[in-house]
Amino acid sequence: MALPADSRATARVPEWDGIRGLAILLVVFYHYIYGAVPENTGGVAGIIRAVFPLSWSGVDLFFVLSGFLIGGILMKQHGAGNYFKTFYIRRACRIIPLYFAWLILFLILAGMIASANSPEWRAAVFNREIPHFPRWGYFLFLQNLFTAKTGLFGSPWLSPTWSLAVEEQFYLLLPLVLWFTRPSKRFPVLIFLIALVPALRTYLFLFHSSVFVYVLLPCRADALLLGVLCAYLVQEPRHFEKLQRHRLRLAIAFIILGLGVVGLTAYVHERDALSFTSFEMVTLGFTWVAMFYACLLLIVATTPTGAITALFRNRLLRHFGLIAYGMFLMHMAIDALAHGLLLGKSTEIRNLSDLAVTALAFIVTWLLALLSWKFFEQPIIRWGHSFSYASKEKVTSPETVPVPSSPAP
Repeated sequence: MALPADSRATARVPEWDGIRGLAILLVVFYHYIYGAVPENTGGVAGIIRAVFPLSWSGVDLFFVLSGFLIGGILMKQHGAGNYFKTFYIRRACRIIPLYFAWLILFLILAGMIASANSPEWRAAVFNREIPHFPRWGYFLFLQNLFTAKTGLFGSPWLSPTWSLAVEEQFYLLLPLVLWFTRPSKRFPVLIFLIALVPALRTYLFLFHSSVFVYVLLPCRADALLLGVLCAYLVQEPRHFEKLQRHRLRLAIAFIILGLGVVGLTAYVHERDALSFTSFEMVTLGFTWVAMFYACLLLIVATTPTGAITALFRNRLLRHFGLIAYGMFLMHMAIDALAHGLLLGKSTEIRNLSDLAVTALAFIVTWLLALLSWKFFEQPIIRWGHSFSYASKEKVTSPETVPVPSSPAP
């Protein structure tokens, strides 16, 4: 049975964990496999390069889902007297402890291990002298600004965190936007802001093209805002009822958007282009992919008995969804360390030995993320949720820690 319209975007729905699990597996696949197999080759490697050039869009799925869940909380709790305090405390408990622990561990190891005589792989992982990457920027979630300035993503230990910086900057602004926007004006405001983003990206691409169209919040906010828009549509009973009545149209839209994603994939492979800096992706591609994922969310939200929804209730996907944050932070560093320590080289996959080490890195990443979730993240999140929103109706946050009834944490 479907949850009420005003609860679907704020309750802990198993499918959201499943979607988060898909997102982290796409990201790990992109870094572990797609980015590691040689270009311009045949066989299995050639198939991977042809089929999965957009697997980096797992980050965009994270953005859409994050906007959906966080936007749902904020709109639901709009009238709470401690709206800002409770939101920021809960977000801090979810994001900061593990992130700061991982960052501090990197700084300690970089100081102990890196040197002028380090092997090439070790220097790449622990390089402390990357130009224009001051360490204080990581503590303030500003690393995406330095990536935009230099075109460098930094050490693989920390390079995935540019997207975390984008989300944290969004979390600072979204509560203010929703607080000062009357509920009756939310829909047009969100539509306007979403439309503004690809226009800005197009202008920047034409006159100031750089990687910053990929890593800056104003250039990536469309995915996050589309998630917020989905939360609005699901929470408003009249819109939710319309979505349920027109599920066939939603399915047709999903197919059309999916065909567009296939077209983008074919284009990227044919041109052998870096997909996230191509004209097609920068202008409308990012928004198209985000709309595809947003449509997926709406299908799952409105079709509780469908095959797609059942897929995201899969225990394995939900398991990876629960530990996704730890896997996201750790996966590139563990892969680089495993290949460096065991093979003395970079993470490129050219033979079965390389592939075996990559598989080992995945297992280690999974185990560390699982331990982090059970013994570090989960207790802190529980404490954070002792701070409740001062509203008449008690609402369960989408980040509320569940008490599992199955072996999956």
